Amino acid sequence: MTDRTSPRGPVPVWPVSPFDAEAALEHRLCSLRLALGADRVSVWFHEADTDLGVPFAQSVGEGGTPRNATVRVPLAVSRSPFLTTLVRDRRRLVVQPGDRGPEATELAALGVHDAAGTPVVCGTRGVLGVLVVEPARCGDDVRVERTAAALAQPLADAWARRAERRRLDSAETLLEIVEAATQAPSVDALLATACQRLAALGGVDRACVFLLEDGRLVPRMARYADGRRDRATWRRFRSAPAAMGLVERVLRTGEPASADRGSELLPDWWVEAFSIGSLLAVPLGRAPGAVGVLTLDSTELRPFSEEVRRLASAAGAHLGGVVEQARAAQARADELVVASAVRRLLVDGAGATGVAEAAEVLAAAVQGLAGTDRGAAYLVDDEGRVDGIRLVGWSPEARDVLTARVGGRPVGDVPLWRRIAEERRPVFVEDAAACDLLPADLVASLGLRSYVTVPLLAGGKLLGMVVSGSVGRSHHWSPAVREAVHRVTLEGALVVENAALRAVEQLRLAQLASEAHHDPLTGLANRRRFTELVERTIYAEPHRSCAVLMIDLDRFKEINDSFGHSVGDDLLCLVGPRLERALAPGDLLARMGGDEFAVLLPDADEARARDVAERLGGALREAFVLDGQPLHVDASIGVALCPQHGRDRSLLLARADTAMYRAKRGRHGARVWTPEGTTDSRDRLRTLEELRAALDTEELVPHHQPKLDLRTGRVTGVEALVRWEHPTRGLLTPDVFLPLAEQAGLMRRLTLRVLERSLLDVRAWRDAGHDLSLAVNLSVSNLQDLALPDQVALLLETRGVPAEALVLEITEDVLMADAARSQQVLADLRRLGVRLSVDDYGTGYSSLTYLRALPVDELKLDRSFVTSLTRDPRAAAIVRSTRQLARDLGMTFVVEGVEDAATLEAVRRMGCDVAQGWHVARPMPAERFPAWLAGAAVRGAVPRQRTPG
Repeated sequence: MTDRTSPRGPVPVWPVSPFDAEAALEHRLCSLRLALGADRVSVWFHEADTDLGVPFAQSVGEGGTPRNATVRVPLAVSRSPFLTTLVRDRRRLVVQPGDRGPEATELAALGVHDAAGTPVVCGTRGVLGVLVVEPARCGDDVRVERTAAALAQPLADAWARRAERRRLDSAETLLEIVEAATQAPSVDALLATACQRLAALGGVDRACVFLLEDGRLVPRMARYADGRRDRATWRRFRSAPAAMGLVERVLRTGEPASADRGSELLPDWWVEAFSIGSLLAVPLGRAPGAVGVLTLDSTELRPFSEEVRRLASAAGAHLGGVVEQARAAQARADELVVASAVRRLLVDGAGATGVAEAAEVLAAAVQGLAGTDRGAAYLVDDEGRVDGIRLVGWSPEARDVLTARVGGRPVGDVPLWRRIAEERRPVFVEDAAACDLLPADLVASLGLRSYVTVPLLAGGKLLGMVVSGSVGRSHHWSPAVREAVHRVTLEGALVVENAALRAVEQLRLAQLASEAHHDPLTGLANRRRFTELVERTIYAEPHRSCAVLMIDLDRFKEINDSFGHSVGDDLLCLVGPRLERALAPGDLLARMGGDEFAVLLPDADEARARDVAERLGGALREAFVLDGQPLHVDASIGVALCPQHGRDRSLLLARADTAMYRAKRGRHGARVWTPEGTTDSRDRLRTLEELRAALDTEELVPHHQPKLDLRTGRVTGVEALVRWEHPTRGLLTPDVFLPLAEQAGLMRRLTLRVLERSLLDVRAWRDAGHDLSLAVNLSVSNLQDLALPDQVALLLETRGVPAEALVLEITEDVLMADAARSQQVLADLRRLGVRLSVDDYGTGYSSLTYLRALPVDELKLDRSFVTSLTRDPRAAAIVRSTRQLARDLGMTFVVEGVEDAATLEAVRRMGCDVAQGWHVARPMPAERFPAWLAGAAVRGAVPRQRTPG
C-alpha cells in the first residue's frame, strides 16, 4: 500500500486507534485492497437527506488509477444509473470492460473502465453506502461481501466524525462572519468578508450577494475560493444584462433552492460569463422581509451537501439581519443628514426675503447634499423667460456664459425645463455629456460632468429651477442621497413661499409706514410725521434750535368752489414741489391737512426762517396752469422759533398757527409770532391743538339720546351727540369745540370718527335684539366732501349695520351753503339707502324749494317751537301745520325739546311721529344705554324687537 485520500501517509500495518474512526475505515479499505490485489478500493456514503452519493474514502495501490481520475464530486442517486442499482435496488453491480450499458457509460465518463459495486447495508437505516472495487475481477470475492457487511458501523462512525468536523468548520466560518460584522467599516466590506469565508468551503468555487434596492435585485459582491476578484469579472457581475431566475425565485418564495446549468432558472449568460455548473441560493434574512439573496456556485455539476446548505442558510439569515441593521443605521444617519440640511435650510431661509434669496439658499442646500461644486437658481417670469439668475460657486467666466446664454431666454425650449415642469421632482444626470436635457455646447463650455436639477416651487406654483453641478468629476448618487434631495426640495418650497410672503409683507409694511407718515394726495410728510420730527428736534440732546413755519393757501376755497375739488387736489399736488424747491436738504415739508402746509427748519435762527418764508412765498407767485387755466395762489406763513418761543411741540405749533392767522388777517404774507395775543386767543389755539391730538385718541366719544315712537310708545332709535372727555377739563359739550373744528377743517375727521364709534355701538345693540336706528349730524364740510358717500358705505359694511338704520341730519343753513354740491352728496347718500333728515327745521332759510328738490325722509322741528307749545298758541299752530306738511310730503315728523309730560302728551295728541328730549331721556354714554333700555321696558317705553330669523 502506498497512498490514501488522507494526508497521513501510508496506512500502518499495526492496529490503528479505535478512537480514529476515519483512520480505522481507511485501514480496512487498505487491508481489503491488499488482500484482493485490487488497484483501488473506495467507499461512498449515501446522504439520505439530500439523496446524494458522496465519495468518502479510498485506498489506491502503486500503479493504480491516477488520483485526478477519481470521482471527487457527489452524485445524485436519482441521476446516477450506477448508484441507483446499488442504493435503490440494493443489488451488487459489476461493470466489465467493453460493457455498453448506462452504468458503464456513466463510469467511463467518471474515468472508471471496470468496477464492482456492493451495497453497504445497515439494518435500521437501509443502504448506508457503496463499496467499489477496481478492477471488476477483484470484486468477485467472498471477502468483498464480508467486508461490505462489516463496513456499515465503521462507515457510519467515520461519516459522523467527518460531519462533526465539518459542522465545527461551518460553525467557525459562521463565527468569523459574525465577528466580521462587528468590525466591518461598511456593508460592502462585511459582504466581501462573508463571501470570502463561504467561498473557502469545500466544494464551492464562488460566493455572491444580490441585494434588494429600489424593488430590484442588484449584484453587489462576489468572491472566489482562490481570492480572485479581477476588474473585468467584477464589471460583468455588476452590470449583468439578464436577471437570474433562481435568485428571483428564492427572493419570492423565501426558501433555499438550487439549479444546474441547462436549467431555465440559470440563464445562459450567467453560465457562460462565470462558468457556473451548479448554483445554490438562499435568502438573506427571513421571509417576507428578505433583503437579498446569497448564492454559492461551483464550476462543476455538483449537488450541494447538507452541511453546505445548512451553513449557507445560517449565513444568509445572519447576513440579512446585519444588512437590515446596517441599513437602518444608515437610514438613521441619512435622516440626520437630511434633518441637518433641512434645519440649515430653514435657518438660512428664515432670513431670506423674496424668491431670489430663497432660491439661493435652496441651491446651497442641494449643493451640500449632492456633493456638487457649484449651483445656480434660475427664476422664470409669467411669460416663461429667465428673469433672474443667482449663482453659487461659479467662476466669473462661467457667470458671463450663463448670463449671456440663459438670461432673458424662454425656458420652454430647454428639455430640462420641460421635464422639471412635468415631473415636479429632482432630476439626476450622472453623465452630462451623454444627456440631451441641456444643450451640448453649454455643457461643454461650462465643463459640466454631472448635475442635479430641482424645481423651485412655492404654493404649488413653479417659479424656476435650481441646477447644481460638478465640473471636476462625475457623480453617482445613491437612493438615499436622491431621497434626501427630494425631501429638501419639498422643504425648500415652504422656504420659498415664506420668503415670497415675507417680501410681500415687507413691502406692505413699508407701504403702511409710508402711508402712516405721508400724505396720500401729495406724497409729502403728514401731520404725524411732522410732529414726530419736531419733537425729536426740540427734545434732542444737546438742545437744538429750530423754526416751525405754518403755511395756509389764500383763497383756496374759492378755487374749490369755482373749479371743483379735483382741480383743488391737482393744485395741492403742484404746490408741494414748488415749496420743496425753496428748501435746503434736511428741511422738512409736510401737509397738515386741507390747504395747510408746515415746514421744519432744524438749527435755524430767525434770519434764516424769514429768508425761507420769503422764498416760499416767492415760489408760489408764478401762476399754476390747470386744464389750460392759469391760477395764481398766495400763501400766509406763520413762524415760531425754538427756544425763543418755547421748547414744547404743541406750543410751537400753536404759536406758528397764531402767527399764520395774523398774517392772513393783516395780509402780511409772512409773520413771526409775537406775544401780543390775548388770553382768549391763546386758549382757543390751545384747545384747537388739543382737539387735533384728541382725534387720534379715544377722548372723543358719542353720547346717545333715545328717540320715542309716539304711536307705539317704544324707543326706536338714538341720536349720537359727540362729547369730549378732556383729560384735565372734564366732559366738554359740542359748543366748546365744534366751531373750532369747523374753522380748522377738522369736521370731516370728527364726523367720521363719531359715525364709526356710534355704528359699533348700534351693531352691538342690534346683535342683542334691539332693532334701533342711529341719527348722526352732518356739517358744512361733510356735505362738501364728495368722498363722504363712499366712506359711509365702507363704515356700514365693516360694522354690519344696514343702510336704512342710519339717519343723517342736516341743518337748513348747511343745505344753503353750497346747494349744488350738497345735492350731489345727498343724492349719493340716498342711493346707499341711508335716510336723510332736516334738523332744526324752522330756524334757517325755511325755503320749501329744497324740500321739493332734495331726497329728504324726515323733518325735525327745532326745539324752540316745542318748548313753548303748551303755553303759546302760535307755537302750537306751527307744530300742527309742520306736521301736516311732513305728512303730505311723506316724511317722518320728529319733535325735539320735549322736556315735560305735558309737552309729550300734547305732541302725541297732535299726531307727531317721534319725540326726543330730556323728558324721554338725556344723552348718555353707550355703556349706560342697555341698562336704561331695560328700565324703559319696565316703564312701558321699549324698543321694537326683531323677529327671530
